[in-house]
Amino acid sequence: MKKFGLFFLLVALVMSISVLAVADQLKEISMFSSDPLPDYPGSTILGDIIRKETGVKLNREFLAGDLETRIGLMVASGDYPDIMYAAHYTQRLIDAGAYIPLEDLIDQYAPNIKKYYARHMDAITAPDGHIYFLPQQAIPFGASDRRYPALGFFINKRVLKDAGWPKPKTFDEMFELIENYMKKNPTYKGQSTIGWLTTFDSSYSYSTTNVPQHLMGYPNEGGFIAPKEGKKFVVRPYHGGLVDKYYYQKLNEMYNKGVVDPEMFVLNYDQYIERLASGRVLGTFAQYWVIQQAQGILNRDDPDSIMIPFPIVFDEGIEEFMRDTPYVQQTQGMGITISCKDPVTAIKYFDYLVANQTLIQWGIEGEHYEVDENGMYYRTEEQLKLFQDPNWVRDVFGRQYFLNLFPSLIGVDENGNSYVPDNQPSMIYSGATESEREVMDAYGIKSFTDFYNPPKPIDEVPYYPIWTITVPTGSPAHIEGTRHNDLMNEYIPRLVMSSPSEFEKIWQEYKFSTDRLLDLRLEYIQEQVDWRVENWGPKK
Repeated sequence: MKKFGLFFLLVALVMSISVLAVADQLKEISMFSSDPLPDYPGSTILGDIIRKETGVKLNREFLAGDLETRIGLMVASGDYPDIMYAAHYTQRLIDAGAYIPLEDLIDQYAPNIKKYYARHMDAITAPDGHIYFLPQQAIPFGASDRRYPALGFFINKRVLKDAGWPKPKTFDEMFELIENYMKKNPTYKGQSTIGWLTTFDSSYSYSTTNVPQHLMGYPNEGGFIAPKEGKKFVVRPYHGGLVDKYYYQKLNEMYNKGVVDPEMFVLNYDQYIERLASGRVLGTFAQYWVIQQAQGILNRDDPDSIMIPFPIVFDEGIEEFMRDTPYVQQTQGMGITISCKDPVTAIKYFDYLVANQTLIQWGIEGEHYEVDENGMYYRTEEQLKLFQDPNWVRDVFGRQYFLNLFPSLIGVDENGNSYVPDNQPSMIYSGATESEREVMDAYGIKSFTDFYNPPKPIDEVPYYPIWTITVPTGSPAHIEGTRHNDLMNEYIPRLVMSSPSEFEKIWQEYKFSTDRLLDLRLEYIQEQVDWRVENWGPKK
């Protein structure tokens, strides 16, 4: 018996050594993401855990340069990484046959994706019946509150404090505050003060061009809006309209007064973030995620210069609804390409990430967050300080490299905790920085979303949002849209930087050309909005 016992012990030892040897042989997956992140630092808290538990090593490539050019080169060559996130060029990859169908892989190997994306499966299934990608953010159980709205007209805290904490409502009032502060403070830390700056970088130019819809009180719809006229949502353009003209004429006035940054149209995104993070910029418009990196740096290094969001409109009679109705992004996400030799490993990797959102977003229990007697998560002051340092979060913890570009979850989980720590009810105010709380206390609010009206419920806007409707690549409507983008790239800098006496002439040229580049997209998008209302709207 002893001999047999020794034999089995030796067999077990050999097997365990074999398992360790296999575990040492990491499977490699190549990835491209349109996010302009710096190179992965090689080792992070999250990355080391995920690599160990999945046995997968990611070889990452992040966007450098123009996304359209990079995607065009991939499509032309047919050479793709194993997995890809290509933002608003996702449909182009599908049209090119770059992505493989995922539904069978999900059914067989991804129980967590199947569970947490269940309510979105119809919305992300293509007309041919296949699922080609997974949106970055699913809302499996319900929306949560948040400290910052999805977008806003941001004003430097110093401006507000200096003026006695006013609550501007119109674009004119906002610029009056900025101008008054600039007159008293023409420089900041030895550099010239910048009154207004948005980004016109090719990947983020909507931060400049889509502003008129928000001045009209709309949330982020994209290039068109859909007011309800009678019982029908009617798709309308705003480019070339009266509010569009008002917006660019106001920027033109401010540019000629020296309020708008003279380099606004030549700065890339990184330079935009750098200027925001310097504390010199007094006003901007952006979606919050676009400026979140700069806000994190300001909170750490220059807390009196953080940017505070307001729902600014062009006329005080406008009732705003700028907060996003909760939705899932139906037209872009992470997919597995035809070049991937091991799609099972790729889908299992996605499934692991979806199943471990608490780890990715909150961290390690007892080290990065605590759990109270009711099962609710919270952070101590020490833990909060760690996560208020954007460099630590990205380069040491590693969150940006595993969140959002990959399938992720938002809203509340089954136990009532928020997947996103900043949106945990107990932490929206208490988890804010001292500087953020000073602003909230001055205005008598508990979050910056309190400045805004509640979002419209999805039953009232069942098509929402328009920007997730993708015009087929290469179609006449798509070509029309490309020509319109080229037109905006040419004319908008001219509209803003011209002399006031030239503005009207340039505007008329721009409007005439714009009006001729809207019809085909209007027709296509109207069809899609009607289809969504019919298929996604409340059942009669």
